Amino acid sequence: MLLKRFRPLRKTSPGVAILWLMLMFVVPVGPPVLFGQEGRDLPLLRDVRIEGLKRTKERVVADFIEIRPGEGVEPEVLQELQDRLIKSELFASVAVTTEPVDPGTVDVVVTVDEKWTLVPIPFFSTSGDGFSGGLILIETNLFGLNKQLIGAGFGGTDGVSGFFVYADPSLFGSSWSTSISAGAGKSDQEILRADGERVRKYTLAGESAGLGVGYGITQDLRISGRLGVSSRRISDFRPGLDETEIEDASLLEPQIGIGYDGTRPVDVLLVGPMVFLGASWTAPERGWNVRSDFSWGAALFRTHRIRLIGSAGYGEMPVTAEASVSARDGFRTLPYQAATADRWSGGAVLYDLPVVSADWGAFVLSHYWEGGVYETEVLDTQPYYGPGGGFRVYIRQVAIPALGLDVAYNIADPSWVFSFTVGARM
Repeated sequence: MLLKRFRPLRKTSPGVAILWLMLMFVVPVGPPVLFGQEGRDLPLLRDVRIEGLKRTKERVVADFIEIRPGEGVEPEVLQELQDRLIKSELFASVAVTTEPVDPGTVDVVVTVDEKWTLVPIPFFSTSGDGFSGGLILIETNLFGLNKQLIGAGFGGTDGVSGFFVYADPSLFGSSWSTSISAGAGKSDQEILRADGERVRKYTLAGESAGLGVGYGITQDLRISGRLGVSSRRISDFRPGLDETEIEDASLLEPQIGIGYDGTRPVDVLLVGPMVFLGASWTAPERGWNVRSDFSWGAALFRTHRIRLIGSAGYGEMPVTAEASVSARDGFRTLPYQAATADRWSGGAVLYDLPVVSADWGAFVLSHYWEGGVYETEVLDTQPYYGPGGGFRVYIRQVAIPALGLDVAYNIADPSWVFSFTVGARM
């Protein structure tokens, strides 16, 4: 089937143009290369054919295509298109090839294999002292239009909760994106110091909702904002290092951020740079925070990956809005889902080794060394560092890892941290 629709040239507002000029001094970009430079005699594009679509609309794929009829077809452009389609998580496999039409003219053929889009995923996690389980229902390609709808319900030793998220990464086929989210629940919260000593423990009940908007300056560079509201009710407060009781509160939580994602897929892993800068506030209980996250991965031995990551933040937030600094890469030696911070700085070196890679998916071992410091208004500077390891099981037809396990050891405050997760992105 011939594809007749191509994305129009974007009209950029003066504000976006100024932001783009500023970012030119931050994000490295090379000089423009015109088709036919360096002595290459490039074939011209006549049309694009898309094959293999069963549910996804053609215009979804067209939104990823930036080359237009009459332009020269560079191999690099075709590889970038293939990488972007794979990163969209709509397709288990993508092949972008050319087919000669007549001397000097080619068609581009995009062949895809769609992923499962409506997936019910059982969820289970444990840190050894408690457990949580439930069901996540994910639709990653609603109506075949690349819209995401996620709903979930959880229960366990800490309480019950649920949430839903609707996300549109290309609003009306434009460079704008939007998201709507809401959640409610009741759960026990225990915040621990790195050595396991209790900071505070309490029962939290509440509701939250948020509206997010983003704009893609380029395929890799995006600005975003979110306005959240939440109502939080505290009961059964049990002091530890922090003896100040937490008051009930309703908060307004605006956020802004800018992110650069220059990664590309290598088998089931992503390599390349990723950077995020963000800021958030709370009112009427005043709080603020600025943060930055960075990761860079390089492929070794074709499908292995070495990765450097870093994260830093600074601010002063209400107790219930402090940033979580555990249960994610770079912080796995801290108490599982039980460490929060106002200020932090940490990093890690990771090596990912696929030991099995087949048509159904892949089994990947991960080894890492991490370290850093964090603090709050109650806690003085807390160092942490140590080694860890784990594994991930990826299923190619599903957009998220199916199963994972991590074991880490904190040398600063000698302790083992264990976590096991089924059916969630890690």
